[in-house]
Amino acid sequence: MSVFRQALIDGLRRTLRHPHLLLPLYLCGLLLGLVQTWPLLVGLGNGALYNPFLGDLANGGGDALSNLFLGDPVAPGSAALWGLLVLPLTALFSLAYNFFSGGILSVYAGRRPFWAGCRHNCWSFMALGALLLLLVALVVVASALLAALLGGRVGLIFALLALQIVGALGEYARAIAVVYDRRNPFVLLSRALSFFSRHLGGVLLFALLGLLIYGGLALLYTLAAGPLTQFPAVLLLWQQLALLAAIGLKLLRLAWAVSYVQQSERAPSVPEAPSNTPIVVS
Repeated sequence: MSVFRQALIDGLRRTLRHPHLLLPLYLCGLLLGLVQTWPLLVGLGNGALYNPFLGDLANGGGDALSNLFLGDPVAPGSAALWGLLVLPLTALFSLAYNFFSGGILSVYAGRRPFWAGCRHNCWSFMALGALLLLLVALVVVASALLAALLGGRVGLIFALLALQIVGALGEYARAIAVVYDRRNPFVLLSRALSFFSRHLGGVLLFALLGLLIYGGLALLYTLAAGPLTQFPAVLLLWQQLALLAAIGLKLLRLAWAVSYVQQSERAPSVPEAPSNTPIVVS
C-alpha cells in the first residue's frame, strides 16, 4: 500500500508540475469540436433555428435526438453530416492522443523533452492504438453476444467494464514503453498484462479512482450546465473548463501509470527531462 500511496502522490505532483502539457490535446479537441459543429451552424443559419424541435433539444427533451436526425429541418442533411463527422473526428483525436502522449509520458518519466518524446514513440504508439482498437472490436462483439443470450443489461455492464480494462491496458502499455524504452506493440501489451497480474489491486484502485473523479466532474458539469443555458457566454466558458478538466484527468491517469510502474517495479529512472521549451502547435 505504501507503493500505491507513493505513486498516487507522485503522479499528482508530476501532473501539477507540468500543466502546459494540457495545451496540445486541448487545442486539438477544441479545433475538432469546432469542425464537428459546422453542419449544425449551417442548419441554424438556413432557418432551422425556428424548428420547434430545437426547443426540446435545449430543454433535454427525450425525443430531441430522434427529431434531430429523423425530422425535416429547413437545411436537410445537416444533422446527418454532423453525425457522420463524429467517427472520423474521434479517430483524428485518437491519433493526436497517440502522438502527444509519447511526449507527455516522456516528460513524466524523465526520459526526453516533450517533442523528442512525441517523435520517438509516435509509430510505436500508433501501432499500439491499432491493437487496442482490435480489442475494443472484440469487446463490442462479445457484448452483443452476451446481450443476445443474457439480456441487454448484462451486455452493457460487460462492455463498460471491459472497455475500462482495455483503456487501462493502453495506459500502462504506454507507460512501460517510455520507462523501459521498448517499442514493439505486442511486447508492450504482453508486459502490460503481466504488470496487471502482479499488481492487480493497485491497477484497479487507480482505475476506480479515475472513474470516481470523472463521475464527479460529469455530475458537477451537468448540475451547473442547466442554469447556465440562459447565459450562452458563461456556458461556453464552463464547457471549455470541463474539457480542460477531462483532459487533465487523462494526463493524471498517465502520470499515475508511469509512477506506479517506476515505484512498484523499481524501474530505471533518470533525471527529469527538460520541459521548459514552449509548446507551440502549428
